[in-house]
Amino acid sequence: MAREQSLPQPENQTAPTKCVRPHVLLLVLGCSLWGFWSGQALAEHPSQLPMPFELVKKLVGTWQGSKQVLDGQETITVEYALTSRGTAVIERMFPGTPKEMVSIYTQDGHEMVMTHYCALGNQPRMKTSSPVTGNSITISYIDGTGMHSLQDKHMHELTLTFIDDRHINHEWTVFEHGREQVTHTFAFTRQ
Repeated sequence: MAREQSLPQPENQTAPTKCVRPHVLLLVLGCSLWGFWSGQALAEHPSQLPMPFELVKKLVGTWQGSKQVLDGQETITVEYALTSRGTAVIERMFPGTPKEMVSIYTQDGHEMVMTHYCALGNQPRMKTSSPVTGNSITISYIDGTGMHSLQDKHMHELTLTFIDDRHINHEWTVFEHGREQVTHTFAFTRQ
């Protein structure tokens, strides 16, 4: 009777390692598929995530806040109104004053785009770059008109924070010479 001879094993691989390796591969494959399927589910069912534009539509109405200025407090009003059969929101800051500025928000697929008609004389366009995950929406510069280059002073980013149904905050970030210069923060209460 011939005896079976066992084949020599490579020095760097022991019997327990051979058993673990397929399990590790299955674990890695399983995690990868889970990530793919969960991402696929969100892509197929975007209603699972709040849409930025739908949150901005809820702001329709008049809001007031204040800002510290050299000679005390300045009252600031911002108004939101729907237009174009509910497909756009118009924001008017400082309405009816020489400082009035208008921003128009619209939906672009799962993103939101805003054009800001600034008192600086330019019109930066901003867009969301990530889904809403908390109570804030950040929109950042993508392009604009009325500027020679990004070196010109312009509004570069806006973060809207939804405190509750009656309170919101704005954080407007100004860029000049290609970098952040200042962030203006406003706290508003629904009137």
